[in-house]
Amino acid sequence: MTTVLRATPTISTSPLTKRFDGGMNVLDGAELTATGGHLTLIVGTPGSGRTTLARCLTGVYRPDTGDVTLRLGGRGEVDLTDADPRTVAWLRTQHIATFDGPLAAAPILTAEAAVARAAGRTHVASAAGLARLGAATLARTPLGRLRAAERHTVALAATMLAERPVIVLDEPEEYGPPEALAGWLQQATAGGAAVVVTAATDSSLASIATAVGELRKGEIVWHTA
Repeated sequence: MTTVLRATPTISTSPLTKRFDGGMNVLDGAELTATGGHLTLIVGTPGSGRTTLARCLTGVYRPDTGDVTLRLGGRGEVDLTDADPRTVAWLRTQHIATFDGPLAAAPILTAEAAVARAAGRTHVASAAGLARLGAATLARTPLGRLRAAERHTVALAATMLAERPVIVLDEPEEYGPPEALAGWLQQATAGGAAVVVTAATDSSLASIATAVGELRKGEIVWHTA
């Protein structure tokens, strides 16, 4: 079931810069706007800053300069770069579905239970979500017994099942079948979600993306038809 959102969500940035440990800028003027009903795909080579961008968009990282603004239609807007940690945590629980690593949950929980808890869905829906990503056999396995890649797939299922107005996925094609993922993302955008996905330069998701940009030297260069 796809939730149809009443307000058009938007996530946008002013030019972002981000560096680590005094080194060169990983992001150096990266700028984007993603609106509800659209899939924005950001591609790049390894080390181009894809994960850094995704984590800035979801409040995990604070950029050194620039703003990340989340607009929730009639519910107002929030600048994630100025928001306190409690507000960011609440937004990530209620409004932003994010995939950028394995699911943080007790290792004794089964994959099915962990997904259900993280996404706020039933165990039946959780099992169906795992099956959709080709991971049905993981449903009854405790997280602590899963391989790293399998835990990422579990986290991806939880993110997609959460049905939030803003969805940010960092390299999801590494952990789920591209066709299944594309179908799920098309449902999300049809329901009004603003979706941002980072991926390799040869991503198959380019065929369904509304806009495609490439990270080069810390900036996003937008592709034209």
